[in-house]
Amino acid sequence: MDRKSLFREAFLERIGASPSENVPLSAMSSFGIGGPADLFFEARTEGELAAAVSLAVAERFPFYVIGGGNNLLFDDSGYRGLIIRNRLEGVALGEIRISVLSGTGLPCVLREALGASLCGLEFLAGIPGTVGGAVYGNAGAYGWSIGEVLETATILRPGGRKEALSREELGFGYRDSALKKTPGIVLSATLLCSPGDSAESETKIRDILEKRRVKHPPLGTACAGSYFKNSVSGTGARIAAGKLLQQAGACGLAVGDAAVYENHANFIINKGNARAKDVLTLAEELKDKVFKAFGIRLEEEVIYLRADASML
Repeated sequence: MDRKSLFREAFLERIGASPSENVPLSAMSSFGIGGPADLFFEARTEGELAAAVSLAVAERFPFYVIGGGNNLLFDDSGYRGLIIRNRLEGVALGEIRISVLSGTGLPCVLREALGASLCGLEFLAGIPGTVGGAVYGNAGAYGWSIGEVLETATILRPGGRKEALSREELGFGYRDSALKKTPGIVLSATLLCSPGDSAESETKIRDILEKRRVKHPPLGTACAGSYFKNSVSGTGARIAAGKLLQQAGACGLAVGDAAVYENHANFIINKGNARAKDVLTLAEELKDKVFKAFGIRLEEEVIYLRADASML
């Protein structure tokens, strides 16, 4: 019996369910790109997620936890290990706080806040993905990020230990958190809001969605959101990556079916049959153009998950 089969057997014994085999990761990615994962499992409870991670660590079997797959580029070869999809979903409302399980989609969180007349989360409008992914990458827009409204988060370390971490302990930065340096899986988060007028919140949300409609690819377009992080000038001000790319001549560039979106140069879209190789080649070309024009080296916001990567 090979290693994968042995692990599946142990998984069934420990968790009471078997992971699926050879699941196409293209179906798990907003990019629509990615080969098959050797094993794939959707964890719907904290116990399932913790047990799957614990077993993978104990058996030294490569694994990676994903959420909505909105900021990921999977390898053309897929993944040589276990992909765990976090489906821990649930929202609990307080007077000024919202407690959310990490697999909950951001649109759901925003709807719940609106329904309870809680404001402060309007900037989440139009951002896809889950709470866990948003905390991991400190997602945000229009001058706000989730790290600014987060009070605490419960983290599962690969070794099985749970920790409650404050905003300060999570070390948030621009599209960054301490979780990118010290591996941890977000289980839940508590977000601070304030009582407000739902009508005013809805007006703000409509304004944000209209700005996105004008600049961003239409809903359903295969892409992974902004591909590069915004840069920092010598004075500390943010410089929009899209503006740098446009001025450097990125518009109209393509490699295979991976192409720069015509209305916003910081989006790489899959026109139908793009491969990860095409996206990576195009991204390097874009980085080179910006570096030659401005001496600035762009940094990817989208995570490329190699076939041999692991959270171990």
